[in-house]
Amino acid sequence: MRPSLVPDRIEHVQEHRRVAETFGFQGWIWGAFFLLTAGLFVLPGKAPLPAAAWAFSAGSAAPGLALMAYEIWRRRRRVHLVRDGGNIAVYRQGRLDQTLAPDAITQVKAGLLLMLKVGIGLGACGAAFTALGLSELKGKADPIGTAMILSLGCACWASLLAAAWTRFFRIHLRVPREKGWLVEETVLITPDQGKELFP
Repeated sequence: MRPSLVPDRIEHVQEHRRVAETFGFQGWIWGAFFLLTAGLFVLPGKAPLPAAAWAFSAGSAAPGLALMAYEIWRRRRRVHLVRDGGNIAVYRQGRLDQTLAPDAITQVKAGLLLMLKVGIGLGACGAAFTALGLSELKGKADPIGTAMILSLGCACWASLLAAAWTRFFRIHLRVPREKGWLVEETVLITPDQGKELFP
């Protein structure tokens, strides 16, 4: 394979040539849910709160913060793809990492059966928790518990919509890696970006 003619740093590539990796919303959705739940555990504010309330709050906040941190971290390490004549240059962490032939990058789609399983599961959970939360709301039950149930239902619905959005409105590319423990990674791009990369 011939040496790449593109610059070593992504900031030196003209912006219109860059194909920046896009991301879904699952991490934000579930991170926000866990953080909201953590806040609800200690919301009553009756001092002193039981140690169990603080333990549950901390146990919910930890995955919430981890998911939010992960989303920020991976967006800062966004992969860029640049058409380089007959090849595609891959930038990781802003640096030129490798140059690949277009046929080394494959397009993948989640199977219909898998999507149905995920969709039915999330839809059923969303419907069940939303219905339960609304019934608790009408029955004037504990407002904090009701809010937790409703927020879980909303998170399931949002997760379902996010999964459908990435499945139908994004192209999933498998990009090989030369370094690190991953042999390849999945990179999401828009259909318009796909046309730029694979004319």
